Amino acid sequence: MSGTGRFRTFAWVAAIALGAGLAAYLARPGGRTALDVRRSSFRTTPDGAAAFARGLERFDRSTAPRLTPLADADPVPGALVLLSPTVVPSPAEVHALLERVRRGGTLVYSPRLFPAISSALRITPLMDSVGIAFRVPRPGDLEEPEWAAHPLTEDLRAPTAPRRALRRMTSRELGGRRDAEPLEGDIPGEAGTRSIPPVQTLLTTGRNQIRRWTGAALMPFGEGHIIVLSDAEPLSNGRVGDDPLALVVMRALLTHTTPADTIFFAEFHQGIRGYESTARRWAGFVFGTARGRTLLQLLLAAFLALACAGLRFGAPTTAAPPRDRERRSPLEHVSALGDLYQKARARRTAALLLLARLARSVRRPPPRDVAEARALIRELEARRGEQPSLARIRRGLRTDPVDLTMVAAGIDDHLGRRAGP
Repeated sequence: MSGTGRFRTFAWVAAIALGAGLAAYLARPGGRTALDVRRSSFRTTPDGAAAFARGLERFDRSTAPRLTPLADADPVPGALVLLSPTVVPSPAEVHALLERVRRGGTLVYSPRLFPAISSALRITPLMDSVGIAFRVPRPGDLEEPEWAAHPLTEDLRAPTAPRRALRRMTSRELGGRRDAEPLEGDIPGEAGTRSIPPVQTLLTTGRNQIRRWTGAALMPFGEGHIIVLSDAEPLSNGRVGDDPLALVVMRALLTHTTPADTIFFAEFHQGIRGYESTARRWAGFVFGTARGRTLLQLLLAAFLALACAGLRFGAPTTAAPPRDRERRSPLEHVSALGDLYQKARARRTAALLLLARLARSVRRPPPRDVAEARALIRELEARRGEQPSLARIRRGLRTDPVDLTMVAAGIDDHLGRRAGP
């Protein structure tokens, strides 16, 4: 392939690659923009919890993501942060988790608000096990927040009003017994029926000083503790630096864990199943989305067309002549060969083949490129002087594309003059 042909091929490849890159950028997956809310330690967006995790590490507490469920997988860790889980823990997971807390573990838990079809709010298995439910807010319920008297809330500035409030589940919700501890703000005698953890209120809210609702609480549970929040937003990246409730939760974790403990963030329940590299994300986009598959097919079609345009399918003539046809005459063979060179736009190659006759006349090897062809012409001129036939060959080589007729005529004229008397 000549230099011009190689340049044209590389130019097409570069153009296709550039077009594919531009199309991939315009059609890139939208995962870079987080439109949903996930309290994940992986996220650095305002809704994530990466800043809270890094803050714990500054106080000599190691943090790590948990990418497996709490049952039929790795052992349940001693310290777990479960914030507004999008994947609700199953009853088996709740049992394993609370058993670990009862043996001395620590849990930071903020339920996710799932509005039900009816006027009641959905109660998850973990909420049912600890005996809490969301309070349907009424005018004044989320106003005038106050810290409760507790060592974890000492020397803090005024709290920020929560967006939601918790309540103790009623006796009908709990099943009929009357041995549950009352949660501040509930009517005495209305509390539940089975044994559920006692509550140490940390944050209360509501204009009614007699029936105040809970925004945060600490529940001793066996030898362990559960820190319950009505809303996980104070621990988000956008609020963790300004909301004093985040400091309360950090104090609780530092109090009930040791530097040898690792605090795990339940990423599995945020819908995260594992680490994903950039290559895997692009592979998922190319093979797992309609736009990616369309882009891949267009790119393959473009390269296939480019390959077919420059691919030579076998020799120009068969190795043996067909039995049912007469052998071609030399003139027909040359004409067919010339047509092939012309269709392949290989005029420069054909000119070099023609100059092989001229090189053999002076016992020189055939020229392999235009530079050697010009050197051959200069050598002939040095031997016999300047001649019109050699000048015609030079002009034919100089044209673009090469003028094969002029080159062939110049060669015939030069060799004829040399053979003449």
